[in-house]
Amino acid sequence: MVNATSELQQPVQALGAAGARIDIANVSHHFAQPGGASLPVLDHVSLQVRPGEFVALLGPSGCGKSTLLRLVAGLEPPAHGQITQDGQPIERPDPSRIVVFQDPTLFPWRTVRDNVALGLQARKVPKDQHARVDEALALVGLSEFAASYPHQLSGGMAQRAALARALVNEPQLLILDEPLGKLDSLTRLSMQGELLKL
Repeated sequence: MVNATSELQQPVQALGAAGARIDIANVSHHFAQPGGASLPVLDHVSLQVRPGEFVALLGPSGCGKSTLLRLVAGLEPPAHGQITQDGQPIERPDPSRIVVFQDPTLFPWRTVRDNVALGLQARKVPKDQHARVDEALALVGLSEFAASYPHQLSGGMAQRAALARALVNEPQLLILDEPLGKLDSLTRLSMQGELLKL
């Protein structure tokens, strides 16, 4: 793990300080079941996350943690209630909110570097700003694997590439859905420390 101050770390730290305010107001959600029944997942959840705050959702499997994160990310709307970011309703995904899932979902035909650069390319960020990709790869300890393909990585390395892909976009809100679950214990501890620093 590289522990160096970089241009990547500085903007992310600045954004972390500014961050985003998230208000979850009286949110309920359910999933449709066969035969017209519905499975309730969230029931009148209210929560406020201040800019720069680090919040962890804890609970048993199936209690709605991932569902709430998907709603905050804007991947689907809540059945009832409202979620806002800085006072604006969250109605769709946005680059200011980046999700890192437990499964890294890297494109197998793209190198690690190209996978990490995907968000910058999609947003048409000028190539002269793509040095952030190399800085993100260094931050997660994958510089030597930039030209590798996902099938050449271990599960933990692929997850670190997914984390670098999120960090390079300098989101105001980083939504993590058990992204360190597949890492070995030492790498998990190291990455937890890096995330807390960011």
